[in-house]
Amino acid sequence: MGAFILQRLARAVVTIFGVMLLTFVLFRVVAGDISANYLASDASPDQRQRFYRQHALDRPLLVDATKPITSPAFWDSQFTRHLIDSVTLRATSYATGQSVGRMIAERAPYSLALTMPALAIGWLAALTIALLIAHYRNTWLDRLAVLLTTLGMCVPLLAYMIVGQWIVFRIVPAAAWGLRNVSNIYVPVAIAVLASIGGNVRLYRTIILDEITRDYVRTARAKGAPLSRVLLGHVLPNCMLPILTQLVMAIPFLIMGSLLLESFFGIPGLGGQLVTSISRRDVPIVTALTFVTAVLYVTGLLATDILYAVFDPRVRLKPRA
Repeated sequence: MGAFILQRLARAVVTIFGVMLLTFVLFRVVAGDISANYLASDASPDQRQRFYRQHALDRPLLVDATKPITSPAFWDSQFTRHLIDSVTLRATSYATGQSVGRMIAERAPYSLALTMPALAIGWLAALTIALLIAHYRNTWLDRLAVLLTTLGMCVPLLAYMIVGQWIVFRIVPAAAWGLRNVSNIYVPVAIAVLASIGGNVRLYRTIILDEITRDYVRTARAKGAPLSRVLLGHVLPNCMLPILTQLVMAIPFLIMGSLLLESFFGIPGLGGQLVTSISRRDVPIVTALTFVTAVLYVTGLLATDILYAVFDPRVRLKPRA
């Protein structure tokens, strides 16, 4: 397993480097003149040059080919600073002058307060409902649950947010936007759970019903074991691999929060900050948060592979030849 982890870590470094290269090309090369967002339209060339020098935008894009390769000045480029500032979280906002490290420290708790309860409650509720309707499969309860979950999947998240905020505004206006009260966080959490539960229940139900048709389940039932014990003691552990895959894949996005929910309900988390930074073309913050997301994502993928070996003894993690 050690060799497998080292191989995956090496691939993760290459993947993250590719992400940083892509964001650099998109925001520094293709995006054009960033100073237009922060200077007046009639700004003089001297003012633009000062902005470039202040944010090291007057340096070469990749390397300074006029310098010898052994010289530190050869590597002092926009891309090098882009990498170093993102990895060390020292990237500074063009708009506020705040470092991304301090921004994460201040805003990550709000994102986690929204996403962690939503993920935990949504996962447990969906799994419980899926087990229940699998227990009563081919009954009116199963058919009703399939109908409701299908309808829930067809409704976009934006519709849940608009209707939910309208209802809350009619009942408790102060809870419809912002964090004047700590309890205001419950509204977007409830909306996130409601919006995700339909798709999760359909997925978990399909996985559980596929496992119920196995021979060992029929054998256990033939021996007189109650279906509830078979579901919880045998079927559920064998269904955990795909369920854990979906769960672990969602964990890397916890710290980034929900972009739409945070912006819509005025929660000062990292998701709302990312949306604001994109609209401002605040490149250092956007690229640094993209780096954090990429690191968390590849870490989640590695954790998923390791959990496969933990929950299923038939799985062996070996590096590719």
